[in-house]
Amino acid sequence: MPILIAPALVGVLVDHGQFSESYAGWVIASGSFGVAALLMFISVRIHKLNLKKLAGLSLGVVVIIDIYSSFSVNPDLYFLVTRFLAGIAMGAANIVVYTSFATMPNYERGYGLFVLMQFVVSGLGLYFLIIYSQNIGVQGTYLSLATLDLIALFLIRYLPDRSVTKEVDDSSHTEMKVLLSLVTLFAVVGFGLFEASGFAQFTYIERVGMAIPLSELTVGNIMLVSSLIGIPGSLVIILIGTRFGLIPPLLFGMLCSLVGLGILLTTKTYTSYFISACLLGFGWALCLPYIQTLLAKLDKKGSALAAGNSFATIGAALGPAFAAMVVGNSNYDRVFALSITLLLFAGASLLISIIRMQINAK
Repeated sequence: MPILIAPALVGVLVDHGQFSESYAGWVIASGSFGVAALLMFISVRIHKLNLKKLAGLSLGVVVIIDIYSSFSVNPDLYFLVTRFLAGIAMGAANIVVYTSFATMPNYERGYGLFVLMQFVVSGLGLYFLIIYSQNIGVQGTYLSLATLDLIALFLIRYLPDRSVTKEVDDSSHTEMKVLLSLVTLFAVVGFGLFEASGFAQFTYIERVGMAIPLSELTVGNIMLVSSLIGIPGSLVIILIGTRFGLIPPLLFGMLCSLVGLGILLTTKTYTSYFISACLLGFGWALCLPYIQTLLAKLDKKGSALAAGNSFATIGAALGPAFAAMVVGNSNYDRVFALSITLLLFAGASLLISIIRMQINAK
């Protein structure tokens, strides 16, 4: 699963790798662009590919690249290319997980469990990277990522093999027919904007804590708590599923994020930073499984999921990239204003998709 450690990774690169804040943001963006490129390529061929074998091969490649990256960390173009290639290798593993859930009964609860585990692992990663960054260093960070990739490689065997899995969608629609429908286009663009908003603020939120100023221990604890707060957010879909539809939980989750960003724009204290981080973690975790559920409803064979996650990954790359352009000399208010704007457009696009889907179903 994608591990949400961008703020801590930016901090490690800046504090221990002689990277500027802007260039560290581009490192995060380059990996995301790689994932997006792979997912976009797969989205128009997904019905014909053995994704499980491809994921195994790709994870093996990314283990090698992460180990290599740990010994070649420098703020140069060559390192950006290396992280782009790692992103390409990681993309296949991501989509095989997403599509595996879509083949299961009550798949929306599967996405909730996925996000729950994502926030637990990410919270622990943020905590240890921030608190022990001086001991781990840049090299140790990428070696740790390689270790996690290796564990994931061994777990691939437990995913269902689509070639022997009973088809749950006998639709004759091709990938392109699904992808070019307006309901899908609004969904995938909305997902991309949602992730761009989240990753724009997420990339620099650790630096905001340091600038207040708070100690590394305090920021690490807040990052851990804010990630763990994502657990009840992801539990919403596990407990109630889609009983109340998709729109109410999505609106509530986005409202939490908007309030969190608004607080950070108006005041920066320990209390406001803590509350904002928790609201952002909760809102993000609540929305993600509902967006994945929307994409799965559009095509359980995975083309909408692949395209949606490709756009989401592009958004996850463009968010830090845009944030790196506007942050200037630690001007974090510009980053939060950017995130608010992107989130409002994301909400509008997703609402249009859901409404059109409901109309088409009648």
